[in-house]
Amino acid sequence: MSQLESLKEVIIANNSVAAEKYDQFDVKRGLRNKDDSGVLAGLTRVASVIGAKIVDSERVSVDGELTYRGQSIFKIAETFKMKDRYVYERAAYLLLTGEMPEGEGYKAFLDEIEKQSDIPDYVIEHALKGIKSPNIMNKLEIAINALYSNDSTADSVDPYENFKKSISLIAKTPILVAYAYLIEYKKGAKLVRAPKNLSIAESFLYILHEGQEASELETQILDLCMALHAEHGGGNNSTFAARVVTSSNSDIYSAMSAGVGSLKGPLHGSANYQVMSMMDNIKSNVKNWNDKEEIKSYLAKIIKKEANDKSGKIYGLGHAVYTKSDPRAIILKKEAAKLAELKNRKDELQLYLNIEELGPQVFAEVKGDKKVIAPNVDFFSGFVYDCLGVPSETYTAIFAMSRISGWCAHRIEEIISGKRIIRPGYKYIG
Repeated sequence: MSQLESLKEVIIANNSVAAEKYDQFDVKRGLRNKDDSGVLAGLTRVASVIGAKIVDSERVSVDGELTYRGQSIFKIAETFKMKDRYVYERAAYLLLTGEMPEGEGYKAFLDEIEKQSDIPDYVIEHALKGIKSPNIMNKLEIAINALYSNDSTADSVDPYENFKKSISLIAKTPILVAYAYLIEYKKGAKLVRAPKNLSIAESFLYILHEGQEASELETQILDLCMALHAEHGGGNNSTFAARVVTSSNSDIYSAMSAGVGSLKGPLHGSANYQVMSMMDNIKSNVKNWNDKEEIKSYLAKIIKKEANDKSGKIYGLGHAVYTKSDPRAIILKKEAAKLAELKNRKDELQLYLNIEELGPQVFAEVKGDKKVIAPNVDFFSGFVYDCLGVPSETYTAIFAMSRISGWCAHRIEEIISGKRIIRPGYKYIG
């Protein structure tokens, strides 16, 4: 053992805090209260996320509610989809401005997205091609930071300037994701530019598939997926990270990069990839996908840490806020059914539905825990992306390119209303 290796145990010992100390000093670990609600750290007008309500001083599980600027996600999914193929752009406009997407302001917003969609050559050559990384989220961080050098007012904290920079990032990020994948995973791939007048979802699939147009249903579903992932309140890990960086008056590129870095973590944004990996494992070990007893038996092994990655988790079931239901999952489940029909994968979807039904039962039986758990958006999103022919390496990056509109909305709000650097306390106990 080298002298450096001998420090391993020393480092662990000198950085370990006994669990009882957190109780002794009433530390809100993870900025969460004992009832699992989030510690109130700020105020927002951007979005609301509700999974429980207080009734007679008791926290009671309720059907999940998600609103963007006061508009229910169910209404957004239905009414925006009925208007045109720009569901995500409409959601982004609503989040950034607080106004419904209509009139000359919204038209100017769409025109600006089209103008800002080109990627500077130096970003492609030096950030995407020049720096190798198998992780698309890592490449996205690098590319976003590279955009700083091409912005003459990059350090501005003027709200309107940051609104314009937000539009540029919303336009560019999906293209950066597609290019990053093609450069890293498809040697000799064509880095095409999307034709004008395509939606962001259409452009992403067109570039990702090297100039092949996706079907109308496929682009509609990705468009909706992006709108569902666009925002989820100020308290989620990546949005809070973006607000923390913003509160120091740092630039928008650093704040968005912080959001990407947070979302990259397996406890936050990569759950849909983990769901797909788990489902591959289940499909390999459960012979009859319609045999509920066989499914229950294998799910019990997963929970007991005897199968899959031995984490004890059924990925895609349960959420930090939602208890009875995740509204995004309800919407996405319907779209998954359409794709399963189109792609002849109804048997596979039925396996998901069986796990949705049986997972909470097995969890209660094995753990003896009556906690209410339901599918979250990640449970179905990986299946949907797979049906769309989207490679698994980009799953988390699709989350990022969608959520960037929410991050930008929160940054503008933090600039205008936060007014204080975010600095929680840590008590020294050494």
